[in-house]
Formats: sequence, C-alpha cells, structure tokens
Amino acid sequence: MRKGRVFKRCSRCGGKVPDRRCVKCGSDSYSYAYIVDVASEGEVRKQRRGAGFKTMGQARDAMNRLQAEVKEGTHVEPSRTKLGTYLAQWLEGRTKIRANTRRDYRVSITKHIAPRLGEVPLQGLTRVRVKALYQQLAQAGLAQKTVHNIHICLRKALNDAVEDGLIRRNPAERIDTKPKDRPEMVTWSADELASFLSSAAQDQEYALYHVAAATGMRRGELLGLRWRDLDLDAGRVNVRQQYQGRVLGFCPPKSRKGVRTIEVDEDTMKVLREHREAQGFLRGRFGDGYATELDLVFCRADGTAHDLKAVDDRFGRRVRQLRGLPTVTLHGLRHTHATLLLEEGVDVKTVSERLGHDSVQTTLELYGHVTPRMRANAASRFGVLLGRAREPRAVETATIQ
Repeated sequence: MRKGRVFKRCSRCGGKVPDRRCVKCGSDSYSYAYIVDVASEGEVRKQRRGAGFKTMGQARDAMNRLQAEVKEGTHVEPSRTKLGTYLAQWLEGRTKIRANTRRDYRVSITKHIAPRLGEVPLQGLTRVRVKALYQQLAQAGLAQKTVHNIHICLRKALNDAVEDGLIRRNPAERIDTKPKDRPEMVTWSADELASFLSSAAQDQEYALYHVAAATGMRRGELLGLRWRDLDLDAGRVNVRQQYQGRVLGFCPPKSRKGVRTIEVDEDTMKVLREHREAQGFLRGRFGDGYATELDLVFCRADGTAHDLKAVDDRFGRRVRQLRGLPTVTLHGLRHTHATLLLEEGVDVKTVSERLGHDSVQTTLELYGHVTPRMRANAASRFGVLLGRAREPRAVETATIQ
C-alpha cells in the first residue's frame, strides 16, 4: 500500500490545522484533505492531493480509492488537455487510415465537434454532454446517418484516449446513434431499367450506366476501374481501386470487403468490348496526349478521370428526359441491382459480396424494404414447387385405377 495520510486543512488560508484552529491565521473553519504517493516502483516520488471533504471518513475513502486505482493500473493522471486539442493531435497521429476516412474525420472534428465541445476538458467530458452534442446536431438539421458518422469518429478517438491512459472510461460508448428509419430507396423494376438503358444506348456513357446496373459497383469504383482489372474472356470484373476526385485521387476501395471480384453476364462483356473499341479510336485521335498510364475504362475523351459531379449531372439529365420513370440517382443503379437480385431469389450473402458490404447484416439493413416482396415470392415459388411434386403422384394413382 502506498503511503498516504489524511489531515485537517484550513478553509481560509489552506494551512494545516493540528487541532481545532489554524496555526497560521487562527481560523477554526476547516475541512479534511489527503495526500498520497502515486509513484510506481522505481519512480521518483509523485504525490497527489484531495481536499474539501466534510469528514475524515470521506477523505480516507477517497484516498483509498485512489490508492486502489494506482495499484490496479486504472489511475489516470490529471490533465487540462481540452477535447479539441486532443482530437486534433489524435487525427494527426493516425497514419494508417484511408485518405477519404481522414477527410471525413477532419470534417466531423473541425465542423461539428470542436465548435461545440472543443473547450471542454478531455477528462471533464461526460456522457450527458456527448448525448447533448448529438441532439444539437440533429436539431441543426443534420441527417441521422451524418450524426452517426460523427459519433463513430468521436467514439474511436475516445477509445484511444482510454487505451493511452488519458481517461478512465469512454463517455461516447454504448450511445445508440444508428439511424432507426432509413428512407425507402427509389429503385427501378427490370422493365424500367431496360427502358432507361435502351434510351441511353447512343450516349457516350452508356457503357458506364450498363456496367453500374449489371454489377452494383459504386460510382468511385466504376470511375477507378482499369482495363487490366477486367477479364473479358472469363466475364469477371475485379474491383481494386476507386476514384475520389481531384483532391483525393485514386485510393483503395471503401473497405477490405470492397476489394472483390464480380461475375458478369455475356451481354455486359459485349458492351465492354464495344466500349474498348470506341475508346481505341479516341486513343488514336489524341495520340501522345492520351492518358494511357491511367488505363481507365470510363474516362474523358483524353483518358483522364471524369469529374464526379459532372457524371452525376449527366445521368440526372438523361433520367429527367424519360417521362414515367421514377427519379433515381446514379447510385440508385446500385440499389436497383441489389433489389432485382434479391427479388429474383438470389441469396443475401451473394448479393452482399457483389456489393462489397462489410457484412450480410449491412445488406439486410439497407434492403429491408425488399423483404415483404421476397416473402411473397417465396410463398409463390413454394406453391409451384409443391404443385409440381404432386403431378407425378396424381399420374401414378390414375394409372393404378
């Protein structure tokens, strides 16, 4: 047990009170305090104090708790570091994260967390304050998913603070910010998708739209796709990188599961072969000015990467030209791909792998709206299956009679 003692402390001047009165100022007003050595074995003496206790028992209990924390290794040294300062240092020290993740964390910290809680001491941050932050962000109009992403950033940072011995507990732990009610996705039926692709057959970006619908790839994955990532003979598309715009450039897919191989149909392979021939013509026209080193499947006429917003805008204009079709975004082709497969009876695990989701649970949460139709489809298919099973039996019975 580390050495410690409890004593009376003058409420007026802070001096020690040996009996009933302070020897320095003569005041008879005092409280109880303690002093304890918290140095580890072999370290120089390091003392900690506590004061303002009404009784000797309260001071002794507080001292004993501190001694127990030091012995168990759960004691946290007092620090005046503010949350904003810590988060900035934490982000700077995280070297093994993706560029887009770093960007999202920086936005969460500088735009949302630091302006509201940056001046709060790290060790003074409470669960109540964290929950109040999320409530303020929601009231400011942020989407539930955005608030959840901010929570993920803060929780990770505070987990590291616990591991580094800066705080004892993570006040952001076990706070549920996950969106409860996801807005229902707008997707196309197979007929609507076919109608759109037919109308866009002469567009320069027709191949992009077709591959997006046939694979469910994300926009960044499509614009980062290279010819060397394709196996046109085997009908495989290998997702190995994504394009995140001029600032972030090319980087690995969104997650580890994002690196994947997607099997595609022969029609899609035919579209890609025709697209390669058309691109070869442009390469010849631009000559040395063509960006052959990028090897991009979907790119500008000179081989350089597309502008992300421009691709979205052109797709949106094409959709608006077709009357009667529900309005979807380019990302909506990804949702359409998954929805059509699930409705057709493809198992969720296969769909999840094609989409590059981290888990099947993610797929189920995103496409829960398909479940009622899947259930109806399952009932119908079972009825057909049972009907077919009865047919031979009925024939056999009729023959015996």
